[in-house]
Amino acid sequence: MSIMAKRLMVITLCASVFVCASLSMAGEEVVRDGVLHIVNAEQSAKGVETIIMEEVWRAGGEDGDDFFGLISQVVVGEDGTIYLLDTRLAEVPFYSPAGERLGTLSREGEGPGETRNPSDMLMMPDGTLGLVQSFPGKVITIDLQGNPTGDFQPQLEDGGFLSLKDCLTNVGGQITVSGRSYKQTTPTIGTQTNFVSNFGPEGNEIVRLTEIDNVMDFSNFNQKEDEQNEIDYRKVAVGPDGRVYLNKIRNQYLIEVYLPDGTLDRMIERKYEHRQRTDKEYNMVQAMAETQLARLPGSSFEVSKIEPDISMLRFAPDGFLWVTSSHSGFEQPDGQIATFDVFDADGHFIKEVAVQCLGDGMEDRLFWTSHGSAVLITGLNDALRALMMGGAGAAAGEEEDEEAVPMEVIYLEVANN
Repeated sequence: MSIMAKRLMVITLCASVFVCASLSMAGEEVVRDGVLHIVNAEQSAKGVETIIMEEVWRAGGEDGDDFFGLISQVVVGEDGTIYLLDTRLAEVPFYSPAGERLGTLSREGEGPGETRNPSDMLMMPDGTLGLVQSFPGKVITIDLQGNPTGDFQPQLEDGGFLSLKDCLTNVGGQITVSGRSYKQTTPTIGTQTNFVSNFGPEGNEIVRLTEIDNVMDFSNFNQKEDEQNEIDYRKVAVGPDGRVYLNKIRNQYLIEVYLPDGTLDRMIERKYEHRQRTDKEYNMVQAMAETQLARLPGSSFEVSKIEPDISMLRFAPDGFLWVTSSHSGFEQPDGQIATFDVFDADGHFIKEVAVQCLGDGMEDRLFWTSHGSAVLITGLNDALRALMMGGAGAAAGEEEDEEAVPMEVIYLEVANN
């Protein structure tokens, strides 16, 4: 064999090893108990991609004319209009892409088009805006001029009291709903069912994708956070083809994928190191638990030492699944707000995306739009904790701020290179 032939053989062999390694890192496909598992390595196939975002405009804050209570969701219309869901004020301020405030939709109340403590917002299949009211669980719909257009009321086949978490528009006019139903069996015992289902446009439950039943004994309420598996807020996403992606195991980086007919299509795994909670995080959760359990004498709740592995799922316009993990906003370099895990729709860990812009990855939250821009909400996580504590002060061992900093909305676009 000539020297040139040997060199070509070595080059070919090295290239083959590199390709195999890349494919392995992108996710090995394994069938377990009849279910396809995409087993991803700790590192992504293509490494880290950096995106630099620059501010276009901002609203609210100490120097702004607008005041926000708690912006918890952002929806962008086809024409680029930015709709902001204010959970505390139960209204929807909306802005042009250039930052001009165009008006306010809805208000607090129980009349047509009004809500109380809306938890989520979505564009309905018919182009109206849906405001998700947690309890009583329903979606109040209004047109883009603010006129009431009726309610979307999910109807459960098994009945029970209904509360809603997230609602997402799916293909074929369906709505994917994450929520809870509760049935009382004795004066102190009931069953809480955490579910994700696809509903028809009239509110009929077409198929239940998954559910978790928890028996609640309020005379002997003792729970451990590490054992609390449920489909929490923002942990459901709908893919371009109608598949539903969700995370329901608290301490496991595992995403279940369901076909529109309810079949479990696959499971997406990633080798992952749990993140230990900081003292501030631990104390805050402890304070929230004590606040919520104060009405149940003799109850207990063991707070976890670790953060949930996954905190948010969403699909980008390019059809990729973006995952916010417990490490995403933690200890980021200066000028970098967060790093996201990006998977293709089949569950292969393609890359990580590091986003550079001003902000605090532990307290602020980025909402990506269908136009490739982003909306940064400052102080959102702290505001959510305060809401869960009923407006209570700082956690034990933490100094309470003299005055809370007003929430800001910052519109960002990808910087031109």
